[in-house]
Amino acid sequence: MFIVFRCRCGQHLYAREEAKSRTCPCGRRLDLGKVLILARADDAREAGDIVRHLQMDGRQTTGFRPAGQ
Repeated sequence: MFIVFRCRCGQHLYAREEAKSRTCPCGRRLDLGKVLILARADDAREAGDIVRHLQMDGRQTTGFRPAGQ
């Protein structure tokens, strides 16, 4: 089981429910016992989909382009 949560920098992340902490790409180390859980997922693929949906936050594009364009 995975949990989805948000860092104070605004980045949405996921981690195994059993984990004690997770480091955000911004460098902040988060104590998973103290974070607000936004969603739960059965597997990493589902958790990643939830994070991508949350990161989009109403935008229609991801901001990424295929390589070479």
